[in-house]
Amino acid sequence: MPPRTFATVDKILEYTLAAGNVLQEVAGATQIPFLKRICTFTSTIIPMVQNTKFQKEHSLQIVECIHHLLCVLRSLSIQSEDIQSPQMLHKIAQVAVTLQKVDSCLRAQQELGTIRRLFKQSELIGQLDACETELNVVLTSFTVTKIAKNAEKENKNEVENELKMSNFETPPPPKLRKWPFSYSKPQPKHKNEIKNEHFSCKMGSQLHFA
Repeated sequence: MPPRTFATVDKILEYTLAAGNVLQEVAGATQIPFLKRICTFTSTIIPMVQNTKFQKEHSLQIVECIHHLLCVLRSLSIQSEDIQSPQMLHKIAQVAVTLQKVDSCLRAQQELGTIRRLFKQSELIGQLDACETELNVVLTSFTVTKIAKNAEKENKNEVENELKMSNFETPPPPKLRKWPFSYSKPQPKHKNEIKNEHFSCKMGSQLHFA
């Protein structure tokens, strides 16, 4: 892997610090446990990586991983409804613990002299390797969760859109046809009309038999 330029190194550190500041605001608004601690360790790790000469490239790889973690955590903190579930909080706590290890390792590098650092070189490299592995494992887990949440959200939106379209395309119910005539209830006949009908029937029968 070719060595990074100074401009690239500065961008990595700058973007990671900015991501930490954004997550700090999210942590203040959401009060999600361990987020502020993660941001605090990030703000102390960045200057040490910037000034270190021992395992510079290795330290930058860890910072890149931290940057991705901060971005994923910010997204999940805003979008995910179960971000404060016991399982998710356990993973966030793991990030805080690992960043504390990175912080301790970088401080040890600064405090050791050149000769002592050479004797402890393999030990320090092993600690950085372990920290990077732990961060990558948690990052993978968070990324999978984020992808699943995005897919779930897209499916929900598709279902809602399909329901809207189906309601829009449903034709209105047919109108009932009106009959060309109207039905009116027959009115009761008057007594005189009944007598006249009875008299007519009686006269008719007499004429018939005559």
